[in-house]
Amino acid sequence: MTVKTIYPDYDVMRESPHWDENTRVLVEKRLQPSAVPRVFTPLEFSILKAVIGRLVDEGDENLLARVAGQLDCHLAEKQGQGYHPVTQPPEEQLLRGGLAWLDATALQLYQRSFLQLAPWEMDDILGKAQRGEVTWTGLSSKDFFKKMLRTAIDFFYSQPEIWSEIGYGGPAYPRGYYRIEYGLKDPWEPRLDPARVEERAKARGQARCGGLTDER
Repeated sequence: MTVKTIYPDYDVMRESPHWDENTRVLVEKRLQPSAVPRVFTPLEFSILKAVIGRLVDEGDENLLARVAGQLDCHLAEKQGQGYHPVTQPPEEQLLRGGLAWLDATALQLYQRSFLQLAPWEMDDILGKAQRGEVTWTGLSSKDFFKKMLRTAIDFFYSQPEIWSEIGYGGPAYPRGYYRIEYGLKDPWEPRLDPARVEERAKARGQARCGGLTDER
């Protein structure tokens, strides 16, 4: 049994009327279906979704498509990342090149494309990339993995349903926090469900004993 959230009845979007207009539009846009990729090819986009799914342990195809689409938009609009190591190729080149090399590595090690691999085989290749145990011409597998992991986490945890899942109440501006004492919550913040907390703790205990493998 997998318990994904201890806030089963919480929906952060119910709080959207309290956000400023620009924030509301930005967050609501993240819930829209993914557009046709402008930077990634269809194959690259499919591999990208699979990689993000393995890195954040998520299997919801619609959610993964939106996360990958957000990254595609980020690259297409050249939003940048605030900094870029001079030893690395440009962001788009690093990501697209890494995805191509993942597919090539899958063919080399398993004689199948990356998308045809079992989850544990995908994890094996990603682990080798993380540790620098594969040689890719023109780019570092470790640089790709580090960039891909950071990017996947950034965009995944910007999704409203993930905010709800982890109990994040969304932007506080312009409403602000009032109950700032330790242990207190404002009325609009999610409340813990004690039964779900206990259920999740038991599930995590089973996972550590090998009973579960898909617990976030």
